[in-house]
Amino acid sequence: MLKDRAFAHVVIFLAAVLVAGTLACSSESEPEETEPTPTSLPALTGSDLMQLTDDTKPATSSQDSAASRKGSLVIGNLVDTSGPHAKFGESYSRAAELAARHITEAGGTPVTIVHRDTGTEAAKGIAAARELIETEGVAAIVGARDGDVTIAVAESVTVPGEILLISPSTTSMALTALEDKDFVFRTVVSNTGQGTVLATVATGEDHETAGILHINDAYGQGLADQFTEVFEILGGKVVGRVGHDEGQESYSSELAQAIAEDPDVFVAISYPEQAEAYLSELVEIGYTGKLLLADAAKSSEMVEAVGGDALEGTLGTNFAPRENRSLKAFNTAYWNAFSEVPSAPFLAQTYDTVVLIALAAAKAGTIDDSKAIRNALREVATGPGTEVTGEPEGIKEALKLISDGKDIDYEGVTGSMEFNENGDVNGTIEIWKIEGGEIVSTGRFEFPYVPAKSKGGGAIAW
Repeated sequence: MLKDRAFAHVVIFLAAVLVAGTLACSSESEPEETEPTPTSLPALTGSDLMQLTDDTKPATSSQDSAASRKGSLVIGNLVDTSGPHAKFGESYSRAAELAARHITEAGGTPVTIVHRDTGTEAAKGIAAARELIETEGVAAIVGARDGDVTIAVAESVTVPGEILLISPSTTSMALTALEDKDFVFRTVVSNTGQGTVLATVATGEDHETAGILHINDAYGQGLADQFTEVFEILGGKVVGRVGHDEGQESYSSELAQAIAEDPDVFVAISYPEQAEAYLSELVEIGYTGKLLLADAAKSSEMVEAVGGDALEGTLGTNFAPRENRSLKAFNTAYWNAFSEVPSAPFLAQTYDTVVLIALAAAKAGTIDDSKAIRNALREVATGPGTEVTGEPEGIKEALKLISDGKDIDYEGVTGSMEFNENGDVNGTIEIWKIEGGEIVSTGRFEFPYVPAKSKGGGAIAW
């Protein structure tokens, strides 16, 4: 068994060393919305929620006429209000609007958010981005939510046009390698991190062999690649790996290949509808090995359909920040503004993205020069300077410091926003589990790193 591994205290991202060769674009699909858990609402207890006001009205959109936008910082927001992920579109828009409201109320330049639908389609996303730039005159764009759309927009529109693009949810490792002239950033950890943590969780559970079934797109392929590489560095062996297409009626053939060698753990890297189908088949054939799920499969509906008893004890990974004061403030403010629990994925990242753009614009002293805003982005996100938070009071302090010509270091709702040379951030991956038919947090939040005493020869620095 794989035991007694002393973990290095060196935080790593493996993008530059472990992820080599051709990286494909990700086709991210956010996990299904679940009931609030200690992860989705980490700082609000049931009693906290009872004390929040129920009679507050949702914030109105800042998407006003061109005339009323004069003197405003106009930010585009690429969301999915149609297509397979439409259920999250309104929540993403609300998170962006909340950030705009906080910036404006803190005394900053008024922020206008202009929302456009991508329908989770690259062509539609490209058209929407062009409209945002050419018609709406945005200084920067938030999005897209899907990795394929984000990269298509970047390559076709924003990079050639030198417009700042920051995605709060694209985890594709391909974004790291994109030739983007430093105009593309993200505020979520890449799948390099998740794949690493998936592998360390597997070995930490003493699994020596693994079988993988993954969606046959860039998201699934990239995450499976990363898991495989790190798992084998740690001394494990992937004995079966199979890709599958969307919309299959049965996954029996793929399952048979993935578990043919009776692996210690079966790793599911698929979206809820596919995971539901093949995990049900896995249960039906009497598979008795352990299960490990990636973020895309995190779905309360999936757990209910497959059966909580069958999935009891299953572990999974997800992108989530550690509990902090700013996150509690965001959760409370979102509830008060919209009478909605902020349980959809990537809402806090969306909020941080808008705040960062506004602070960078203030630092650059412009509302329309995207290149200048880009140039100031790392200055406000990385420091050196006074650490400021994502709470309204923190935003107000940040704007005052910038006005006084002082440097700041924005520590957002989701934690550190220190961008590296590729526009990526570091952050934590949460370990969750299925217990009593519910998805709950284990309370473990891991940085992506490799055990020092491993087959790979120790920690690998990014």
